[in-house]
Parts: sequence; C-alpha cells; structure tokens
Amino acid sequence: MDLSIVIPVFNEAGNIAPLVDEISRRLAGQPDYENVLVDDGSTDGTPDVVRICRQQDSRVRVLCHRERCGQSAAIASGVDAATGAWIATMDGDGQNDPADLPVLYRSIRAAPADVMLVTGYRKHRHDSWLKRFSSRVANAARRAVLRDSTPDTGCGLKVFARA
Repeated sequence: MDLSIVIPVFNEAGNIAPLVDEISRRLAGQPDYENVLVDDGSTDGTPDVVRICRQQDSRVRVLCHRERCGQSAAIASGVDAATGAWIATMDGDGQNDPADLPVLYRSIRAAPADVMLVTGYRKHRHDSWLKRFSSRVANAARRAVLRDSTPDTGCGLKVFARA
C-alpha cells in the first residue's frame, strides 16, 4: 500500500459516501491507496454509511470508536491502523477538497528529504465567524512563537511519510 487516507468522522452520515466517491475519482490512476474511515462514536447513521462504503469499495477500511474520543484520537487510531508508506489526513465534513490530495502527495514525494509534512490551507472556510476568528488568533500566536509562515495549521488536509 502506498497511500493511506485517514478520515475521522463524527455524525457525518450525509458526507461520507460522496467524499469516498470523490476521492476515488480524484485518485483514479494514482498509486495504490486505502481510505481509513474512523467513526468517532457517531450517534447518527454514520456507522451504517461507513459499513456500506466498505461493502462497496475494497479500498475502504473502517474503525469505530465505541464512544466519542475526539478528532485527535480518531486520527491517531487511523494512522496506527494505516498500512501505507505515506499518510494523508482529511476532515470528513467536506471542507477539504479531495482534488488537493494528488497535488499534496506529489509535492511531498518531490520535496527534499528534510520536508516531513505538507498541509492544505482553508481559504474559504464554512465555519462560524467565532470559529474563524479564534483560528486566526491561534494561528497568529503560533506563528509568533514558531516564527514560521504556515497560514493554517488547523487544516485537516495533510500528507506525511509514515516513517
């Protein structure tokens, strides 16, 4: 397996199947990949939808948390279970465009050996003004401390080597 796409989901029943279909379209002809869907204790129809996705597509793997553990724990579970040499993460809510996956994947493969992560940037967020404002403040504080130019560390779209 070359690329594992880890997707944490919580109450995303309406978003999962279209997301998996779009990833399949965008990665057609790309290296061998798997989608690792991590249901983080959803209380809607998400568990049923992820199982249906698994039945319809052999590249889909499903992990289910019995109770909500949070996005970070869901990502950690997915990364632990992933089999790919390269790991991509993306949100299950539709805010990350699967069309960016091949671009980020090619970027990290072509990057110098000291580049360990490439990340997306949410220019057009679909969040409340308070969440966008809080994110701007947090990113500004992080930039001041780390002295880097990463505009959006909170973006769920990332690609990195397993190693």
